[in-house]
Amino acid sequence: MKEEVAQTTRIKYGFLEAWVSIAGNTGLFIAKITIGLTINSISLIADAFHTFSDILTSVMVLIGFMISGMPADEHHPYGHGRMEGLATLIIAVLLGVVSYEFGKDSIERLIHPQPVRGTLFAIFVMLGSAFGKELMARFSFSLGKKIDSAALYADAWHHRSDAIASMLIPIAIVASMFKIYRIDAVFGLGVSVLIGYTGFQIAYSTIDKLLGHAPDRDFVEKIKKDARSVPGVKDVHGIAVHNYGDTNAISMHIEVDENINLARAHEIATEVENKVTQGIKGVATVHIEIKEGSDGR
Repeated sequence: MKEEVAQTTRIKYGFLEAWVSIAGNTGLFIAKITIGLTINSISLIADAFHTFSDILTSVMVLIGFMISGMPADEHHPYGHGRMEGLATLIIAVLLGVVSYEFGKDSIERLIHPQPVRGTLFAIFVMLGSAFGKELMARFSFSLGKKIDSAALYADAWHHRSDAIASMLIPIAIVASMFKIYRIDAVFGLGVSVLIGYTGFQIAYSTIDKLLGHAPDRDFVEKIKKDARSVPGVKDVHGIAVHNYGDTNAISMHIEVDENINLARAHEIATEVENKVTQGIKGVATVHIEIKEGSDGR
């Protein structure tokens, strides 16, 4: 029951982050596009559509948690937990797209510097947007840390990339007043590298897990310790752990005394399965081997 509550809480946190992000980005998009069209600001209109792209990533988070929370079925006996990883991977790819666009535009501005014009009102709008997006990023980071979710970390970085983009426009406008036209391009390149590196790290880590990264050594040692604590277990080896998001599928071999009967060996195996899955959401499969030459102690 404890594991189910934990998973329910995890999904609630994921939904909370996604809906707050969708609501916040929708509000910012409407404000930016309305003001941008009113004052005829190309930079503000472009930033509005950058914010709109963040809505799509938050929708992906929502779908990821929605599917990952579905119960196990005949075709997915260990649940759908890996969907969160797939959602994370998609967001990491979107971060790569943002990095590419940042880099391309920055290089273009570096080669062909142009003054960035805008009103004082537009500057305050962009600064307010940057502040709001940074708050959203920190909110996503906070929830991501609580439930150890790569998807929420990735969405947080998408929020932060938008916050940085919103900050660069006021800087460029002010710099243009002093005829310094390349500063936003230089900053933009730095931001592009940062976002690209972050996206790569998130994608690498997610792919590594989806491919079946080896479990933590301490986790394996705990499984061994728990299994060996069951009376009748002589030794434990061949431990394999397959992670399915919030569920672990554990298999292992235990050695028992050659003189015990089959019924007792089965009881020991069941006790081991129950012992190693205490406190975690998962299933365990125990294979029994006879330890020859044992004196039965």
